[in-house]
Amino acid sequence: MITLDRRNFLVSTAGLAFAAALPHAAFSETNDTLKIAIAAETGDLDLLQNVSTLSTYTIVFDALIHYGQNGALEPGLATKWTVADDQLSIAFDLREGVTFSDGTPFDSTAAEWNLKRWMGVSDFSWIGISDAFDSIVTDGPNKLTVKLKRPVPAALLELTIVRPVRFLSPKAVDKDGKQTAPIGTGPWIVEKYDSSGTSLVRNDKYWGEKPLFSRMELKVVPDELARANGLRSGDLDVIGGDWVATLSPRRARALESDGMKVVAEPGTATMLLGYSPKSKIIADKAVRDAVYASVDRAAIAKVLFEGFADPAADLFPANVPSSGKRHDVPVRDVAVAKKILADGGWVDSGGAWTKAGSPLAIDFLVSEESLPGSRRIAEMIQGQLSEVGFQVQVSSVDNATMHERRPAFDYDLAFFTTYGAPYDPHGTLGNAFVSTADSGPDGKIYVSEALDGVVKTALEASGAERDLKMQALYDWLHDNTAICPLVVSQRLWAHNPRAENFSLPATDYDLPFKAITLKA
Repeated sequence: MITLDRRNFLVSTAGLAFAAALPHAAFSETNDTLKIAIAAETGDLDLLQNVSTLSTYTIVFDALIHYGQNGALEPGLATKWTVADDQLSIAFDLREGVTFSDGTPFDSTAAEWNLKRWMGVSDFSWIGISDAFDSIVTDGPNKLTVKLKRPVPAALLELTIVRPVRFLSPKAVDKDGKQTAPIGTGPWIVEKYDSSGTSLVRNDKYWGEKPLFSRMELKVVPDELARANGLRSGDLDVIGGDWVATLSPRRARALESDGMKVVAEPGTATMLLGYSPKSKIIADKAVRDAVYASVDRAAIAKVLFEGFADPAADLFPANVPSSGKRHDVPVRDVAVAKKILADGGWVDSGGAWTKAGSPLAIDFLVSEESLPGSRRIAEMIQGQLSEVGFQVQVSSVDNATMHERRPAFDYDLAFFTTYGAPYDPHGTLGNAFVSTADSGPDGKIYVSEALDGVVKTALEASGAERDLKMQALYDWLHDNTAICPLVVSQRLWAHNPRAENFSLPATDYDLPFKAITLKA
C-alpha cells in the first residue's frame, strides 16, 4: 500500500542509473541559473513510486488542474472541466498543441494511458477518484471523460496533488510499463541528477508562461547552517520550504539581519497534539480538556517560532478549502485547567494529581528527526503542563522509532502536522482520522468508531450539504477535545537579493521560480 508519508526522502537506485545514462554536465554557475537548496536528492521522479522528494515533480510534470491561492482551481493540461449533475462523470477539454519534452503529443490517448496507470489501482485507493473509478471515454484528440462508480466531492481537488496524477510521456516507460525517465510537459526538463543535486534546463516549448532564466540547479545541502551560509556567499539563491529544505524561524531572523530577503506567508498546515486512542489516561476527557487549557499557543508562536507562526484552535487554517467556522484561540489558564481536573474526579495531593490510585502521568513522544524543532516545543509544553500538576515524560526518539511507535499508538501525546495544500482537507481527514485507512508511519491523530461515521458522512457530502457536514465534523472534534491545535507555521523562505521579483507559489510542494529575474 502506498501511503501519504510525504516526508519519505528515500531514493531508489534506479535514479542513479538514469543519471548515468544522460550526458555528463557539471552544475552550471552562470548568471542565468537559479540555485535552490534541497535537503535530499530528488530521486528518479517516478510518478507511481513513493521514493522521491515531492517538490521537483511539479516543475517537470503538469496536472489537468493546478492548485491556486486559497484552493482556487486553475486550468492546467485541461482548459475546462464539467462535473455531471449526478457527479458520476467529469468531462475535460484538453489543452491543444501541447507536447511532452521528448516531442510526443499530449492528447486524449496519452491522457487516458496516464490516468489508467493509477485510477482503479489498489495501491492508489487512498485517492477517492481512483477508488471510485469506472472507465474513461475519449471523444476526439482533445476531449476525455472520466466515469465514476459513485460521487467523489473532492475529485477535482485530488487532481491537483503531486503524484501520481501528473502526466508522463508514454514513451518514457520500458516494456513492463516502468518509468525510465522523468519526461513531462512542464516548464523544466531534467538534464541530470545524482546525489549532489539535479540540473534542469528550461523547456522552451512549454505551453504556459516560460521561466525568465534558462537553467535551474537544485543543490543537495542537508545541513541548515550550510544552506544559510551558501545563501550569504551567493552559492545559493533560494532556501526554505517545509517540503524542500526547512528554514527555521531563528535562522530566518539571523538571515534578515545579514541583508538576506526573508519571505513569510500564511501557512496551510497545522501543528497539533494528537491523543493516543489506546491510552487509558487520555481516554479521560477531563485530561484532554486540561491539556487543551494548559497550553500557551501564543507563547509557542512568539518564542519558539520567532513570530513566524499563528496560534490555532482549528484543524485547518482558513486558507484551506472547506475548513469551517473559526473557533476562538484559547488563552492559557492554569486555574481553569486545575478546575477541569478536579471536576473530573482527580484529587490534588500537594501538587500531584491522582484518580483511583493512578497518577496524572503522561508520555509525550517526540522526534526531532521527524519534526525539526519539536523537542524545544515539547519541553515548553512539558513546563506548562507541569505547572498544572501533570507529570510529563518527554520521550525523544529517532525517525525510525517514531515511525514504529506512532502507528502503534505507543504514547499518550504526540505531535502531528496536517498535510497542507493541496492535500487538505480530504487528505488529512481521510487518512489521519479514519480507523480503517492505511496511514502508514504517519499514524492517526485521533480515531474512534463514532468518529469514523462522522468523517465518512462529511467526505461524501456534496453541494450545500458538504459545508454543513464538514462543520459537523469539526464541531465533533472540538466538542470531544479530540485534537489540540497549536499553531499554523508560516511558509518560510529566504533568497539572496540577486533573485528579484521573488514570490511564493500556492503550496510548498511547488518550487518558487515564476517571474524571478536574476541580477548579474
